[in-house]
Amino acid sequence: MSALIIGNAVVFSDGRVQDADTIGIRDGIVVAVGTLASVQDAVGTGADDLDARGGLVTPGFVDAHVHLGVGAMDALRCDLSGAASLVEIDARVRAFAADSPAPWVVGGGWDPTLFPASGPQATHLDALVPDRPALLLDADHHGAWANSAALAAAGLDASTPDPADGRIERDTDGRPSGALREGAMQLVARLLPSPATEDVARGILRLSRDLLGAGVTGWQEAALGAYGGFPDFTDAYLHLLRQGSLRGRATGAIWVPRDLTPDGVDAFVAHAVGRARANAAAGLPSATAKLMLDGIVETRTAHLLEPYVGSEERGLSYFSPALVQRLVPALNAAGIAVHVHAIGDAAVRDALDGFARVPPADRQRVRNHIAHIQLIHPDDVARFAALEVTANAQPFWACATALTRQATLPTIGDDRADELYVFGSLHRAGARLAMGSDWPVSSFDPWQGVHVAVTRRPPTEPDATPLGDGEALDLAASIDAYTRGSAHLLGLPGGAITPGRAADLAIADRDPFTGHPAGIHETRNVATIVAGEVVGG
Repeated sequence: MSALIIGNAVVFSDGRVQDADTIGIRDGIVVAVGTLASVQDAVGTGADDLDARGGLVTPGFVDAHVHLGVGAMDALRCDLSGAASLVEIDARVRAFAADSPAPWVVGGGWDPTLFPASGPQATHLDALVPDRPALLLDADHHGAWANSAALAAAGLDASTPDPADGRIERDTDGRPSGALREGAMQLVARLLPSPATEDVARGILRLSRDLLGAGVTGWQEAALGAYGGFPDFTDAYLHLLRQGSLRGRATGAIWVPRDLTPDGVDAFVAHAVGRARANAAAGLPSATAKLMLDGIVETRTAHLLEPYVGSEERGLSYFSPALVQRLVPALNAAGIAVHVHAIGDAAVRDALDGFARVPPADRQRVRNHIAHIQLIHPDDVARFAALEVTANAQPFWACATALTRQATLPTIGDDRADELYVFGSLHRAGARLAMGSDWPVSSFDPWQGVHVAVTRRPPTEPDATPLGDGEALDLAASIDAYTRGSAHLLGLPGGAITPGRAADLAIADRDPFTGHPAGIHETRNVATIVAGEVVGG
């Protein structure tokens, strides 16, 4: 029997600050919320005390779209994240290659804005790694940089056609130039040696502790399946669960392979059901399928309703609407929710059209969601609530960063700036909101994402022009989406600080409701509680 009393707290739950300053927990469950005296009476003797020191206590944050496995792999490879110049990238690649005896040099995290729009060149990488194949993914993991040896190993030349779900950038003679977009990465990545499961598991464990330290008590690993040079991370998670070392509440989404055809839908659904059952029995809920419908705006691979600036291109669509409208209802009928990656407004519409084909009774048995939602046509905003589809937002992106100014707006047009990340419109239309980070693409610290959701400005740029007139969320709605909204979406037992709920909590070092919004990002997590036990902070 364990008991904990958290006092001197500002308690936030169910979308608002509560009229209470104390929380009582026994055996992993919240048993009382109120005054110190009333909670002490409810909990009884023998409880430990934790002073919140006037900080905000929220339900544990839940990251509804994160890639811990990718981060674990990045740590094993040549890490280019944060490199601010080509000189720094060159130095890191040379140093890694010199120290690594591996037959391939693999890594990633490079900033696409440091290279021309056509991407980096193989000849540049040849000078850094002249003795073996090299493949380096960009910071978004939607593009890759290959040297000539890697292109040759994959048999890529001027006669190689673009795959249906990707693009090979080419020189003036039609030869691959070294930049590979989306599915074209897989032409080379399929040759990469597989890492040891134990190595990946150690990385996931380390990163899960970082999440816990930031106040994140649960998450969804957003792609359980081999793609883009990454393995299926399921075995690494199951390894940790067998050890009993994973403390947060992990869930997963089973990857829908890009080569799925209509004839293969029934087999894939049966496969997903079988994997979901086996994973759940091992402690990894994964009754969700990850359906990636398009790429990203900056490489003109997001699927748009209107052409990109200066061209007739509308991006890439990885699955036909007919296939989506067959697959989604089949998955939902089998009790498998669908987690869609959709950046462009055409991809969002294709996803919603797929959900519209699901009988209401089947929709209500699962929790479908669309992640990223960078562009949504105004006609489709109200469809989220009508079709019971959660808007899975990655709020840290919803501001005018250098990437937005240099690559996003020039690609779609400055006049569409107010159409980016319309979280406010979705909220006003009654859509259920959840939030995630898409880490390692952005920060996994929830307070950084909440800051942007509220201010629509980068955390360290208080004087920046907000992105999107009227699309900000207030602080309460943002925290609620990142806690209760995400917990509900993933079926986790926390999400609220009320008697009978799991005691999954995060304690901040302040009450951000009393400060200026420009300072929200300065909020720090000081303690994290999972099932009544202090596990981070």
